[in-house]
Parts: sequence; structure tokens; C-alpha cells
Amino acid sequence: MTNLTEKNLGYGFGLLGGLLIALGALTALVLGAADLVVGRWFGAASFASEAVVLFVVGALAAFFAYLGNHGWKDRPSTSGVILVVVGLLGWGLLGIGTNLLAIVGGIFVFLAGILYLVEPMRKVAVATVAA
Repeated sequence: MTNLTEKNLGYGFGLLGGLLIALGALTALVLGAADLVVGRWFGAASFASEAVVLFVVGALAAFFAYLGNHGWKDRPSTSGVILVVVGLLGWGLLGIGTNLLAIVGGIFVFLAGILYLVEPMRKVAVATVAA
């Protein structure tokens, strides 16, 4: 693998996705504070709970993207599967909601997981063809 590998690109996508999800959480927190000022208690509680979930999903995405490039360099398939699951979990929790930043971040996390899985799948395909 040369300069820009799938793993490095996956690392960048994972960090970008985690950052976008965290930015979506911050947006939800600001909107919840605005609802609280206006007096919409249930809307504020909804935005606050969404912000907590998004902060956790964004932190998980950034953490596993970091581990995949540094701590688990020799196990890209583990990082890839976990990032795919975190991306799908983010989509499942968000649905097609109003928080566009978090949805785009979830897409980047999902793509990061797929990019981490390219190299192990290539090795499996070569081993299967050689056998």
C-alpha cells in the first residue's frame, strides 16, 4: 500500500464522521436550550436526550477510528466491523431525522468501516482464488 491507503482514508472518514455527529449533538443541545427558554419542556427534554446519544455515538466513532489506525493496526477487520455497526447504530437511532449533520456523520462512519474492511476482504479473496 502506498501513500493514501484505505486504512488512512477510513481513519479520516471515521474522525470526520465522529466530529460531525458531535457537532450535530451540539446543535441539538443549542436547540434544546432554545426550547427551554421558550417554555417547551418536552421539546427541550427530547433535544437533550438526542444530544447525549449523539455525543456517545460520535465519541465511539472517533475512538474506534483512532484505534483502527493506531492501537489495532494489525486488526483492521475488527475496527471495520465495529465502525460499520456504530454507523448503522447511529442511523437506527436517528432515523431520517432533522439533524442532518449527525446523519452525514453516520454515513462517513459507515464508509470508514467499509474502507477498513477492504484490505482483509482482498486477502480473503486472494486466498480463496489461490486455493
